[in-house]
Amino acid sequence: MTLLAVQLVYWLLINPLTEADRAERPAPLEITGATIARLDSPTFAAAAKAQYQPVEIPFTHCCDTAIFSVRINVKVDAVPANGLGIISTLQADNYRLAVNGSTLFARGQMQPGAVTFDGQRTFLTRIPAGLLREGSNEIQYITVRDGFPYTDIYPPIIAEFDALESYSANRLFFINGFYMLSAAVLGMLGLLAGIMTFRSDDWRFAAWLSALCAGFVAYLTYALWMNPPLDGWGRMLAFFAIYLFVPTALLCFVDSWTGKPLRGLQAGAMAAYGAAIAVISWHVYGVAMPEGYDRPTTLWIWYLMGAAVLVLARLAWHFATRAESRLVESVLLTVMATALVFDAITNWFPEWGIGEGNLLNSSAFLLLAMTAAFLARNFRLFQSQGALNAMLQAKVTQREAELAEAALREQALVRAQAHDEERRRIMRDLHDGLGSQLMTMMLSARLGEADPPKVAEGLQSVIDEMRLMVDSMDSVGESLEAALATFRARVQPRVEAAGFAFRWSQPDALAAPDLGPRDVLQVFRIMQEAVTNALKHSSGTEIAITIAQHSDGGVEIAIADNGSGGTGDGEAGRGLANMRVRARAVGADYALQAMPGEGTRVTLTLRQTAHAAHPI
Repeated sequence: MTLLAVQLVYWLLINPLTEADRAERPAPLEITGATIARLDSPTFAAAAKAQYQPVEIPFTHCCDTAIFSVRINVKVDAVPANGLGIISTLQADNYRLAVNGSTLFARGQMQPGAVTFDGQRTFLTRIPAGLLREGSNEIQYITVRDGFPYTDIYPPIIAEFDALESYSANRLFFINGFYMLSAAVLGMLGLLAGIMTFRSDDWRFAAWLSALCAGFVAYLTYALWMNPPLDGWGRMLAFFAIYLFVPTALLCFVDSWTGKPLRGLQAGAMAAYGAAIAVISWHVYGVAMPEGYDRPTTLWIWYLMGAAVLVLARLAWHFATRAESRLVESVLLTVMATALVFDAITNWFPEWGIGEGNLLNSSAFLLLAMTAAFLARNFRLFQSQGALNAMLQAKVTQREAELAEAALREQALVRAQAHDEERRRIMRDLHDGLGSQLMTMMLSARLGEADPPKVAEGLQSVIDEMRLMVDSMDSVGESLEAALATFRARVQPRVEAAGFAFRWSQPDALAAPDLGPRDVLQVFRIMQEAVTNALKHSSGTEIAITIAQHSDGGVEIAIADNGSGGTGDGEAGRGLANMRVRARAVGADYALQAMPGEGTRVTLTLRQTAHAAHPI
């Protein structure tokens, strides 16, 4: 209901202010006859020598550069004290006007190829009483058309000056002075919107508001600038380019205003605009008149109606699918959409007399109100620097809190995943390692094949494996140096109990690579396997473990014995292969040196960037 009420107020009360009141139109003077002659030169001297033929007005000519002299006779019963007024309604690029042989209007250039477009403006000209006489008076026009194909001679509006001035004042103000004011206002709005594009959260809205203002300013400039650096064909193309851009920008503006732009709509609208301008350009410069003008005009009319339908449909879809609280802006946009529809209908059905220029006439104050409503919702653009900084700091604090909360959630998730992965790793180790060994001993016992020394050795192996697993988990978050100290405390009593001398060498400060519990366990298993092989197969008397720091940050761990120096086969060989695989899993370098008669040396080099490649 609010939308309908505002529509009625605008179209019944506000829009009529832009039009002349037809009920107050003064009685025009009687036109008693007209003659026309085609000229070679746009001068009154050439017109005086021309041969004239009677003509019915209105008169239309197509399709070449044309210069005409038209003489219109009007009857004046009594000369008004303040003279007569005349409003010329010609469709020509420029013209000269004389009354009873005295020139009244001669502005700009008339020469084809350098013509100005002063004849495109509509204004009231006073005919002084001293130039008039009772009875027949001659109104003479010299017209030129150079570009647009049609020259249209319509009868001028001639009446008593005071009455005609009162009747036409509103309309003439709107198409002259108001256009200038609108261009200034819309130019400022466009500049403001351009600034908002870089500072507002809703940058699409601001960008298309700026573009729409630019389109209106371009059209107003087109209507007011009578001496542009364009010929008639260039001005014709400029008309189509500008007038098609305005509804295109309005559609994109409405789409952005909704806050949920439809995918591809704005790009599609601009593509359609570009295609239409390409077709029109080809016709203007490449097709003979009148088709070079008539076809672009038909395309323009269809395009205008299509844009009007799309704007209304986009607004209707938005209101139907979303709750809208921006009442003022909604009302203003519906008024602009209706104005565009009326302009489209006027071009389709001119006989309906709706009148054109509705969107242009409403543009300044509707967009001004639209911008005011938008800024009322986004007033922080003009807040003081301190307030703006405070607002930004509050947003930063809020964002930091959100990020911290997200980081905590991420850490909890990673921790849970790590715990789950570690749980699965322990279960796998228990199943594949300890479980397998215990199952083997249990089966041997059931079959009566249990050999006490082998059972004792198996149990010792199980105990060692369990200690390694526990030690590796206890070392989580510790350095490799601390983990090695734990290993030394575990293995030294076992070595000495087996009758071997034990030597441990390690620098006071060790810059070891960061290893996770899984990698520490692999290192422990390699060292455990090397010590076990030495105890079982070396036939030596001493085991030495040396930890050395490399200059590149790596750490070398060497386990050496003074035994026979054999590489071993069978069970020992499988142990050596396991060490090689485990070293590769943590990205370490593994080396075995068997020196007959001197002993065996296993070397594990941990690089600074070492990490587990494949879990074992």
